[in-house]
Amino acid sequence: MAIQRRTLLLAAAGMPLARSWAAPSSFPSRPIRLVISFPPGSTSDMLARHLGEKLSSALGQPVVVESKPGAQGVIAARAVIHAAADGHTLFLGTNSSHAANVYLIRNLGYDPIGDFSPIGQITTNPLLLVVNADRPVNSLGELVSYARAHPGQLNYGTGNSGSLVAAQLLKSQTGIQAQAVNYPGMPQATTDLVAGRLDFMMVDPLVIQPFVASGQVRILGLTSPQRLDAMPKVAPLSELGVPGYRYESWSGLFGPAGLPADVTEKLSAVLAAAVNSNTTKAYFSRLGVIATASDPQHFGQFVREQIVLWRTLSRDAGLAVN
Repeated sequence: MAIQRRTLLLAAAGMPLARSWAAPSSFPSRPIRLVISFPPGSTSDMLARHLGEKLSSALGQPVVVESKPGAQGVIAARAVIHAAADGHTLFLGTNSSHAANVYLIRNLGYDPIGDFSPIGQITTNPLLLVVNADRPVNSLGELVSYARAHPGQLNYGTGNSGSLVAAQLLKSQTGIQAQAVNYPGMPQATTDLVAGRLDFMMVDPLVIQPFVASGQVRILGLTSPQRLDAMPKVAPLSELGVPGYRYESWSGLFGPAGLPADVTEKLSAVLAAAVNSNTTKAYFSRLGVIATASDPQHFGQFVREQIVLWRTLSRDAGLAVN
């Protein structure tokens, strides 16, 4: 169904929209499908498979990760909202699917509040600003100077709303001009960056690490205001000449609207235990993301706040609705 902006804003203000369905007597009774909106090899794919193993061990049923990439998460989200609200179909949602798309996709086809049951947050995800190593750029200042010397000639890749908005914010706050090239996912954009068909981009640390190690790509800075434990020498962009710059993506677990309370509570408890485990924290750190657990109530409120925040982010980044 087409989303009604007024309905969503009322939901973001806290008005309940979820349906009430009867809880099943036993959960889970069969394998669980975990739908993600990014392609195999992406950060979301790797953390979903790690969590799938944790959830499977705790729940006693297999967790099958199903990738449905494209359209900033719209394809995956639409697939989940039509599934039975019994806990056997879950969605690894992100800031793209549950906040940014409200302002970036005209015919969204789902309500990120009313069509989903929040279960818990999973990660906070900073991005890296990187350039092709063949470019004469070794710092943020040099990138800005190079772009100003070649107005409109540089291009950058985007594979999700996070990489798009993070780059747009950099452009708006530094005054540089560059052309966006959109991809179905960050791995594809990374391929073109390494090949020299792109000049720079904002990217997940995991995706780009091998190419940094090989010397094909150079890191210029971090989008979050705090450094990553795995990359302590990489400074935030806010310390490198763009005061106040901040961008962080996030991910969380959702079910279809009307998920029974006992199923939500069971999934939330198992998810929180998995996210808070030392093995998960260490694994997420290697992926370049921060383990961030929360309960359904706080996560639902967080999503509503993110919808409001993304109105400002999309406006400040100068993005038009598609």
